[in-house]
Amino acid sequence: MDNDKVIVSPWEDISGPDILAILKNPNAQHLLTPANVGHLFQKCPIFQLDPAWNLLASQCKTSPSRLELSTNTWLRAWSPTKFANKNTRTYYRYHPCIMETHNKLYHIVGFDQYNISNDHATTSTHLNENWLALPPLNYLPTKCDKVIAGSAGLLVIDGGEQPGHEPIMLWGKYQIPNEKYWMKQKTRMQSGGQSLVCVTNPLTREFILLPPILKRRVNDKIAKFVFINKERTIYNLVIVGWDYIEKNGKIEDILCVIVYSSQNQKFVHANCIEKARPIQFHECGRTGMAVINYGVYFGGLRIVTRVDDGNELEIPAIYYFNISQNRKQCLCFDFSLVNIAGRKIQAPKVVQAGGHRVFAATRYVQIPTIIWLVEVLLHNDGTPTGTYQTLPNGVMPTIFFKTLFPSEREALLPYECTNADAKIAFKVGTSNNLIVMYDMNTFEWNIIKFPCQKNQQEFSMCDGCYEPNFLARP
Repeated sequence: MDNDKVIVSPWEDISGPDILAILKNPNAQHLLTPANVGHLFQKCPIFQLDPAWNLLASQCKTSPSRLELSTNTWLRAWSPTKFANKNTRTYYRYHPCIMETHNKLYHIVGFDQYNISNDHATTSTHLNENWLALPPLNYLPTKCDKVIAGSAGLLVIDGGEQPGHEPIMLWGKYQIPNEKYWMKQKTRMQSGGQSLVCVTNPLTREFILLPPILKRRVNDKIAKFVFINKERTIYNLVIVGWDYIEKNGKIEDILCVIVYSSQNQKFVHANCIEKARPIQFHECGRTGMAVINYGVYFGGLRIVTRVDDGNELEIPAIYYFNISQNRKQCLCFDFSLVNIAGRKIQAPKVVQAGGHRVFAATRYVQIPTIIWLVEVLLHNDGTPTGTYQTLPNGVMPTIFFKTLFPSEREALLPYECTNADAKIAFKVGTSNNLIVMYDMNTFEWNIIKFPCQKNQQEFSMCDGCYEPNFLARP
């Protein structure tokens, strides 16, 4: 019929702002705020996306090697036309992601499960087909090099030190982060030495610095987003770390949970538990956490002082914090797998997968030969029961374990553990380029390689997922 509306393909739609004209107009540079850039990329004609991105984006990978050029296997770069849904202009989520930290370019590669062939998952010939170079984090303050959370277009990066000894480059000029806060000597004594925490959108390069934490340092931070609206534009950021207090003339370790509100732009919750230590990074590696409703779950060590000789015992444990204002509590549950492991195990690394389920990974304290995954069983109100359940095929296959830890001497190397989209990923050390993954849907293990070049030597696994979104605001 003549009155039928003509459907225009998104690739041919010319409505929307002319982003190329704005980028090339010297008099329009004041329009290029991070928020406006995100809006322009979301609304401009699709055929303008790649040319506009080439004008704004920084290099997200090193130049291909001669071998990669000759074999046509160089690493692909993410582009704003790589849609998951072209009609809504939404993008895929990438997990696991690896950031190279040695050369300070902070290049990130993400596993592209949407372009994967099982036959080619681990072969070097097709290695780069399975990975994408994602927009890097080379614009953040110095030494911010650990991605501790990621979702809905945002990443959380931890590192550096505040107040520090010298100004650092922030938003184009040298300054001291949160300078007014650190002017008092007493404040420096109570809270000085804590790290910087940035929340950023890598596409628009917009970032904020979280305010300093009052009277706490919260070392070795881990974090997780909790979005409080359907659009995932307002969030609470749950942060866990350790500190120490002086009590009865002695120094005691504590574990802390704090919550930052993007809506209020301040910390809205803080709690801690005494006689508790974090998982030792140099012994076990970085841990993770789970957040379900108001419950926060993570692993650590419960400290028990022996009455007869005063020596301390470290007992692996899972900690539970309720961060609601009506039921503020913190509990500790011993992590004992006597009927599963049979001998002493390390403190658990907690991960969340499959929505409202909590899991923990561990290995033997001495001469480990396998890594276990178990489910942390919960009561109806979300508190742990103190019991644990084995998973189907929940032990890392020996061949994969020996690939990650080739010798008995290397079997106790620290490892990282992260999760997203029902997949739990394990990575060992900083230099090898192997990752082992467990799929919660299929109960299968897989081992994959990520691409690296000879001058790339140190790799850190990003916690959470990298989910490009031009409209995300920190």
